Amino acid sequence: MTSKTNVQVKNPTQLETFLNLIKIFRRIDSEFPIQYMLCLVEIAKTEGISLTELAERTQMSLSTVSRVVGALSNYRSNNQPYKLVSMKVSKTERRRKELSLTPKGQKLIKELIAVLDNPL
Repeated sequence: MTSKTNVQVKNPTQLETFLNLIKIFRRIDSEFPIQYMLCLVEIAKTEGISLTELAERTQMSLSTVSRVVGALSNYRSNNQPYKLVSMKVSKTERRRKELSLTPKGQKLIKELIAVLDNPL
């Protein structure tokens, strides 16, 4: 049984596009957390971003961002790692870890952008 909502949607295509973006993440993991999405997009926006900068931009704690980046890269406790992000030590500042997308992460971001560029 379907019910009607009181929300007036001016452009239902936008909602369909939004749902398609979510479906892309769900193909990776049916429970892909929103915090992971947020960090991944910020890393895509600023290749070489540091953990500290990422924490500031996402308004998450450094420990949370560190855990999220671990899961997005090569470490994820009890599950397969996503391998969407890589982390390397800065050449100019040894304490700084720089984040970037792996080829798999770049492919995912390109897929998301394609959905946004070509809505239904």
